[in-house]
Amino acid sequence: MPPNPYGPTTMHTLPLAHGNIGIERETLRTNPDATLASTAHPAALGSAYTHPNITTDYAETLLELVTDPHPTPDAAYAQLLSLHRYCAQHIDDEQLWPGSMPCILPASDDAIAIGYYGTSNGGKMRRLYREGLAHRYGKTMQMISGIHYNYSPPAALWQALAARDGETVTQDYINRRYMGALRANSRHAWLINYLYGASPTVHDSFRPAHNILEPLAAHTLGWRGATSLRMSELGYQNKTAFTVSNNDLATYVRDLASAVATPAPRFEHIGLYHADGSRKQISTHILQIANEYYAAARPKQPLRNNELPTLALATRGIAYLELRLTDINPEDPCGISPAQLKVLETYLLYCILHPEGPQDHAVRDENDHNRLRTACCGLSGGFSLKQARRDRPIQDAALELLAAMQPIAARLDAERGGNASTDALAALTREVADKTHLPYRAQVGNREGFLAYHLAWRDKHHATLHQPLPEAERAALAAQAAASLSKQAEIEARPQEDFETYLREHFAPLQQLLD
Repeated sequence: MPPNPYGPTTMHTLPLAHGNIGIERETLRTNPDATLASTAHPAALGSAYTHPNITTDYAETLLELVTDPHPTPDAAYAQLLSLHRYCAQHIDDEQLWPGSMPCILPASDDAIAIGYYGTSNGGKMRRLYREGLAHRYGKTMQMISGIHYNYSPPAALWQALAARDGETVTQDYINRRYMGALRANSRHAWLINYLYGASPTVHDSFRPAHNILEPLAAHTLGWRGATSLRMSELGYQNKTAFTVSNNDLATYVRDLASAVATPAPRFEHIGLYHADGSRKQISTHILQIANEYYAAARPKQPLRNNELPTLALATRGIAYLELRLTDINPEDPCGISPAQLKVLETYLLYCILHPEGPQDHAVRDENDHNRLRTACCGLSGGFSLKQARRDRPIQDAALELLAAMQPIAARLDAERGGNASTDALAALTREVADKTHLPYRAQVGNREGFLAYHLAWRDKHHATLHQPLPEAERAALAAQAAASLSKQAEIEARPQEDFETYLREHFAPLQQLLD
C-alpha cells in the first residue's frame, strides 16, 4: 500500500463531511409465497417514467427506490426508509424481497413483464432498451438486485486538495481527481465484495445457475466460498469483450461512445427488427446505450432532456461517482444499514484522497481478477489476492485497508460530532479480524436453504416497513406520486415525432464524441 500523504495534522484540516450521498435500492415485488408478483406497477406509487424517487429498474415488478442527495448517511437512510415504508404500504399483500438474488422465478422468461413507461418516445426507448437486454442476456439475469451508492465530496475539499496540489479548482481538476478515485476503487473493489457481498446462494429457479453452482440445501444452489454471486462472472458481465479506459475522462467517454457505435456480430445475429417491423433492440452494437456497460463504479453527470450520458460527461464533466458493488443486505429493511452507509462514505473518501495513477492492462487484469475471485471464492480457506503479482491473504489485506481508512472516519466524526463513523469502521474491523462478519455466512450454513433464510428476514422487516408514516410525510409522497402521473400524461399529450426519427436524432451527437 502506498504511503499516506495525509498525516494527522493534514487530515485534521481537511473538510470531509457534508458531501452529497444518494442511495438507489432495487427490490422485487413478490407474492406472500415468495413467487414473483405479476401485477403492473401500482398507480399509488406514481409513474415509473417520471417519478424522481420511485421507479422500476428492468421489470414491472423490480422496484428502484432513489433518494435525493443528502449531506449525511443518516439523512439518506431516513429518506430511504420512508420510501420503503410508503411502497410496502401501497402494494396490497405483496412484499419487498430482501435479497440481491431473486425470489422464486417463473419457469419461462415470457412470464416476466418488462417495465412499461408509457407511449412517449422517451418511454418507448426506455422499454425497448430492456427488450434488447432480454434478447441479449435473458430476462432472468436482469432480476438480480443491488445497491448503488452515489457520492460527491464537499466543494471545500476540492479547494483544499487543489491548494495542496498547487492548482486551482476547475472542472478539469475535479475530473482528474474523480478518475483517480475511480482507478483506486478498481484496485480496492475486492474489499466491498468481501465486506458487503451478501449473495453466495440462489434459488434453483434461477436457470443460469444450473450446471454451474453446486446444490447446498433444499432448492438452493451456490458456492461455499462465495461472497457475491451478483458480482461474480455468473452475475452482471457484458458478453462482448471491449475495453473502457479509466485513465482519463476523455478516453473513458470515447471508449464508451465507441462501444455504443460499434456493431457486434453476436448481437447482429439477434437482428434489429421483428417480422412485423417493430424493433427487437435499440441497435445491434456492443452497447445499446452507455448504461449497458456493467462496471464496478461509474463517473456520473445528471442528464438534461434525455441527453446521452457520454455527452453529459464530455460537456459538463463529472458531478459524482456511482459505486455499484454493494449487494442488498437481507438483514436490514432498507437493504443497506446506516453503519454500511458510513463505511462506504469513508471508503469513497479514501479513494478520493488516495487516487491511483494511470493503469495498464496488467494492472487492470489484476484488479479484475481480485474482484471476481473474491466474489466467487473470497471465503474459501487460505484465499489470497494478487497484489503486485504476489499472493496476499485477503484477511490481512482487508485489515490493512480498514486501518488506513480510520483517520478519515475520525475526521468525519470530528466535523459532525460523535463517533458514528469511527464506531462503524471499528466494529467491522473487529468482525473481519475474528471472522465473524459478513451477512452471507448464515445463508451458506442455513440447512433450510436460500428461501427460508430470505423469508425469515422478510417477515422480520414487516413490522418496520408497515409502521405508519407521519401524515404530512405520507401526504407528500402521495402528492408526489399523483404529480408524476400527471407529468407523464402531459408528456404523452405533446406531439410525438416518428420513433425511428427520435432514435436517430437521440444518437446523432454520438459522432461528435468519436471525432
